[in-house]
Amino acid sequence: MSNINWGQFLNNYNNFNGINVNNTQNQPLNNNLMPQMQQNTPLDVLFPNYIQQLQQTTSQLSSLNQQQLTNMIRDLLNFSKNFDSFLSQLTVNSQNINQQTALLMLASTLNLTQLSSLLQNNSKDAMTNLYQMLAQYNQLGVSLKDEQLTQLSKLISFVAASASSDVQSLKTTMLMYLPWLPLTDPNAFKLEIMSAGSDNNDISDDFVTVLIATENFGNLQANIYKTQQDGIKIELITSETFPQNEFVILMKEESKKYSININFQLEKKEIFNKSKNENIKTQVSMNTSPGVNPFLLLISNALIKNVHIIDDKENLKEKRKEKIENGKS
Repeated sequence: MSNINWGQFLNNYNNFNGINVNNTQNQPLNNNLMPQMQQNTPLDVLFPNYIQQLQQTTSQLSSLNQQQLTNMIRDLLNFSKNFDSFLSQLTVNSQNINQQTALLMLASTLNLTQLSSLLQNNSKDAMTNLYQMLAQYNQLGVSLKDEQLTQLSKLISFVAASASSDVQSLKTTMLMYLPWLPLTDPNAFKLEIMSAGSDNNDISDDFVTVLIATENFGNLQANIYKTQQDGIKIELITSETFPQNEFVILMKEESKKYSININFQLEKKEIFNKSKNENIKTQVSMNTSPGVNPFLLLISNALIKNVHIIDDKENLKEKRKEKIENGKS
């Protein structure tokens, strides 16, 4: 079983919380220092001005939001930071994704049995890593809050349980790379593997359909296909208010990383219009063909992420507008 490198672990929190985790001597805290601690060397000698920083880290750990918790679970599972790296390692055994690896992924099928096995095995290591992390905190005289550890343990257990189903394994993996969607909420993200139902000769049986209920722009449907010319086609149907041009720009920026051509077919329908509802949270439903295509999953992930970016930006606009109006009154 793998061991967490304490210095690396704290550096992860630096990414989450903006904390400087180096001591005043500019010496990284790592596992090699543990024998010294076992000899009862005073902590203020080993780590000058460091305990205060650790306590600050602990305080912020107790208030991690949903996105930070999911990122942390992904780290404990030893999953790649980026979804494209994760999928390329899983399908074509490559850490760096470029046009060649993207084309290989586009021609591949995701092995769901392998994915389920990965989740199950890495969940066991993640639980071990979590308790090693706790032990190392305790050795430094810093306690973590029980409720936070309970939450982390439950999330790791949830990931392990999802390995019992190929569909649930894929769903959980997608959610770990869409960390603003709750990992355990069954209504936030629904996924189904189904047979292709199109008679269009221009497309293959590789497809993904994504349905999104946004907070500000009503409903959205995207049909994502692998074309016979080694490209991607996205049929986008939205409400009349959804900024399709902004969405296309974001997706084209995404496609530049892989040098894979994406063609768009845009349509607006009045029936997709929905009034703004403060109680509505983003919901995603996704269907995919039996031959689950890893590159189409990657594009689906980018699509959901960019719709969220647009929706969230609209929320910020409304908050600024409300703030200005309140200031005038």
